[in-house]
Amino acid sequence: MSRRIMIFGSNTGVGKTVFSALLSDELKGKGYKIAYIKPIQTGYPNDDDSKYVRNITGLSEEDAFCILKEHKPVAPAAIFESIPIDEIDRVLGRFDNYDFLVIETAGGICSPVDKRLLNFHLSKLLKVEYNVIVIPHRLGCINDALLVDYLAKKEGIDCCFAMNDFFESNIQQKNIELINWFSENRVCCRFKDKIEWLYELM
Repeated sequence: MSRRIMIFGSNTGVGKTVFSALLSDELKGKGYKIAYIKPIQTGYPNDDDSKYVRNITGLSEEDAFCILKEHKPVAPAAIFESIPIDEIDRVLGRFDNYDFLVIETAGGICSPVDKRLLNFHLSKLLKVEYNVIVIPHRLGCINDALLVDYLAKKEGIDCCFAMNDFFESNIQQKNIELINWFSENRVCCRFKDKIEWLYELM
């Protein structure tokens, strides 16, 4: 069975797709057979994260795509009463013979995907092995990270943090140090144009 990596964000617009593309490209470059899937894509086709990933990685449309698509650029719960989890899991199951499956969520970690579920619920429902939370490296990120850390511990979700250095400024040099101090070293990497691993995810 493929190892499933789910990419969350501490909020929307924090760089989940960029990280997903960099991670997919890195794994592909190491010779792994990988696929990228976004279960829910809103704002489609103007906003098509799978197309961005294909452009970065060279993956085919069969190996990088969105499952549920909606043209309105809104939270999934504004559209779906109940998302078809079984259908999504069946699609993911087609890639069980791959090495890795990168799964990008829509919105922030607590964004509702329908009237019942929040994004973080998908990790357990889809039997995800690794959870990565993308956090913008800017003023306020310590609070964001520790809120996610609290949620992860409360819900029993094993995860690590990927800090997006696109937002970084010189006055924020202790963010990673402080986040690691209070979260017991959850920051696994930082990224901008490429991923710099602070410790191995897998």
